Amino acid sequence: FFIARALATMGRMGVPFYILYAKDQVALSGADLGLVTAAFVFAQSAGNMLWGFAADRRGFRFVFLAGLCVWMLSVGLLIGTADMVRLVIVFVGVGAGLGGFQMAAQSMVLEFGRRRHLPMRIAVANSAADLVAAIGAVLGGVLALTFSYVGVFTLALAFQLVAALIILVSVDDPRARGSA
Repeated sequence: FFIARALATMGRMGVPFYILYAKDQVALSGADLGLVTAAFVFAQSAGNMLWGFAADRRGFRFVFLAGLCVWMLSVGLLIGTADMVRLVIVFVGVGAGLGGFQMAAQSMVLEFGRRRHLPMRIAVANSAADLVAAIGAVLGGVLALTFSYVGVFTLALAFQLVAALIILVSVDDPRARGSA
């Protein structure tokens, strides 16, 4: 889980460049930027209610994977987007997917191990994620300058895909352990 969370967090390297890429693809006015930002923030906020509902029913492993999938599909749609309607859809998807991933990544750690070790698990998980996020931001910036925004997105998507595969193959739903 810790490795998958770190790899998926590395996928955040692309987040600052989504709007910069969009600006290059679609002539965005100030009002357009406001609309896209509102779509992102609203989807992330309102999406948390849906992700919480899904987590209650299916667990945080499901939300981790579903959030990553929505996020990755949205970034895939971003590449080549040339109109405002698709751009709003992309940022709704990115906001919702990122929100689901973050909720699950922060909460799933609570479901592993013994309660008395919980503070250290949280500390290790958050420290690793923050370190990886910082490295990813620098790496993303270097790649954007050296190659392209699409290059950053491609690498970020690769990290996210590997993270999803690790969760699918190696991390069972912690809730299922107690019921078997």
